[in-house]
Amino acid sequence: MIKYLFMAFLLMPVVAVANPYQVDYEASQIQFSGTHAGNEFTGVFNDWDADINFNTQNTDKSFANVTLSVASAHTGNAMYDGTLPSADWFNVGNYPTASFKSTSFQKSNDGYNVIGELTIRDVTIPMTFNFKLNGENPIIMTANLPINRLKFNIGKDSDGNAEWVSEIINIDMTLHAKKI
Repeated sequence: MIKYLFMAFLLMPVVAVANPYQVDYEASQIQFSGTHAGNEFTGVFNDWDADINFNTQNTDKSFANVTLSVASAHTGNAMYDGTLPSADWFNVGNYPTASFKSTSFQKSNDGYNVIGELTIRDVTIPMTFNFKLNGENPIIMTANLPINRLKFNIGKDSDGNAEWVSEIINIDMTLHAKKI
């Protein structure tokens, strides 16, 4: 009997599980962009962490969690870099991190949609965005996530009508990662 149970176990279909990935932070980047007084600006988050488990054959077991140190936002413009940490903008003293936590993935026509929650400052909002995968190992994941900064109370007191800084800020991600 044990022999037959063992044989049945060996013949069971293999269930695909999510694969953990290690991000190559040197090759990866999380960037943000928008406009200020009609002029485009771009910045990067220099300090962030990503925990990614993903399998194209079993997205039900997949997840992606990203945490950004908002104090690490850098544009190269002294005025912007001095304003971003302030209480009206990122309020780094009270909210040092922003995070995205996935809840599910769906195959799309041009990649995958990730559904999850984005938390910035004291606000958490459900988000869905598309990402594309290139390569096998390492993979390169690219995505764009437009966010409405006012819904996250970013700059709401000093520019609540988006007269100076664009209401929509684009977050562009390029992540290079290898299966572990």
